Amino acid sequence: MADYFPPPRDLRPGSTVWAYLRDSGGPTQENSVTQQETEIHAYCDRHNLALVETFRDVAKSGGSTISRDGFERMIDMSEIKPPHGLLIWNFARFSRDENDSKFYRALLRKRGIIIHSLTDPIPTDEFAPVIESLVDFANAEKRRQNSRDVKRGLASLVSQGFAPGTPPKGYIRVPVEIGFKRDGTPRIVSKWERDPALWDSVVLAWQMRAEGKSYKEIQEATEGRIYKSLPCWCSFFKNKNYLGSFTFGGKEYPDHHEPAITEDVWEAVKKIRDDNPLHKNHLRHPRRVGNPSLLTGFTYCLECGAMMTHSPGHKDRSWRFYICGKKDKQGVQSCTSRRVGEKPAEDAILETIRDKILSPAYLEQVIESARLQFGDTSDLERRIALARRNVEDLEIAIHRTLRAIEKTDSDLAYQRHAQLEQERAQGKAEIDHMESQLAAAKIEITPEAMTLVLDAWRDQFNQARESNNIRFIRTWLYRFVSKVELGYNRARIYFTYPLIDFSLPGNSSRHAYPLRGGTDKENAP
Repeated sequence: MADYFPPPRDLRPGSTVWAYLRDSGGPTQENSVTQQETEIHAYCDRHNLALVETFRDVAKSGGSTISRDGFERMIDMSEIKPPHGLLIWNFARFSRDENDSKFYRALLRKRGIIIHSLTDPIPTDEFAPVIESLVDFANAEKRRQNSRDVKRGLASLVSQGFAPGTPPKGYIRVPVEIGFKRDGTPRIVSKWERDPALWDSVVLAWQMRAEGKSYKEIQEATEGRIYKSLPCWCSFFKNKNYLGSFTFGGKEYPDHHEPAITEDVWEAVKKIRDDNPLHKNHLRHPRRVGNPSLLTGFTYCLECGAMMTHSPGHKDRSWRFYICGKKDKQGVQSCTSRRVGEKPAEDAILETIRDKILSPAYLEQVIESARLQFGDTSDLERRIALARRNVEDLEIAIHRTLRAIEKTDSDLAYQRHAQLEQERAQGKAEIDHMESQLAAAKIEITPEAMTLVLDAWRDQFNQARESNNIRFIRTWLYRFVSKVELGYNRARIYFTYPLIDFSLPGNSSRHAYPLRGGTDKENAP
């Protein structure tokens, strides 16, 4: 066994330890989980340490803790029954992200766990935090350099006509050998060339669309060889790869591969798309003209958490209702929720806001509860920071799924994108909720200011209801509701008080923050 750094004094013989092992998926033996595990077992035998649990993440990047199941399980278990110590191969295996590495090390140490790296030369004196910070910086810089080198290498290959990823319909990947890797194996890249089975159908589809033909006509003309579903044509006719160009790293490489269409055909199809009122950027799109329902966009199923959708009902029976989006798409077996009538649900929620939430007694109760609950805000600040990082990771993942949809038009990519969008929306709502709780712990409002502003809010509410203007009412509602969980005979409202109003001239509030909370409304619909 190699000479690794001995355990610190506090990690005495007989101490219980865990081991965390991670492999980025590289071909070298030094990065393999198997090799790490063998060495750590020998290390524990040598120093008489009791290895009671091993956590593994195979072929996982250290740039983020997202999707690292072993790491997340280790963090969760450390709160229940922490060991004396945690053995890691090095801090790069633990995390290559500076913020994540510092945060989770501090969390584990706060729970009484000694973290020991077998290969990083960390001293045991007062300089240890400084050395650890330098190691974190070096690991993060190595990650940035690797990412930069990989992107530069891929950009060089793209400029030579090679293409990573899956080609669009009508093209196939043709492997090309361009030298050898460090381990002596051939380096294989690919070029996009005509797919004999689909090329003529692709060219025909673009020509027909340029002439103004419908998706259904194109589907029939191509006999379903390209797509089986009509909605798939939407992304097909937005793909500039058919012009022979390839975009990588924000840069477009023209004449990258054989084009299937000309510029004239592309412009003709683009004009048809831009002139379509149902296009999302068109000024006459229904969502821009006016939304027909009051609660869409921030209302979720009380049973399963999926976003609720609105339906005007059948053309022969115009009963308007809200329904769980998951049940609407996947069928009655996917969720136990029932349809909720539009008018009774909307009326009950609006009346709850007016009669309960916009009352001085309830506002005072919420403020006092917030002060008592969040007197010590350190844990809340940590949760906010963690939630922000999770949302940032979700945004990166969403960007990747959009690229996957553009390139592959995969149904799985569409499903994954919808799931990520929902998780991001829930994450942002949770951040808003926690930030307002943090601010609420410090807020002070005089009774005069409270009465004045609550009266103004109720007047605005009455004006919105009397106008019968959905957009006007929604604008008012967004100021007081961040989220609604809707069931057949019950609703849970996550409300917000826009307390910035208390800082207007004539009001005497010492603070001006949004304050949020939640309330259940029985028999809401």
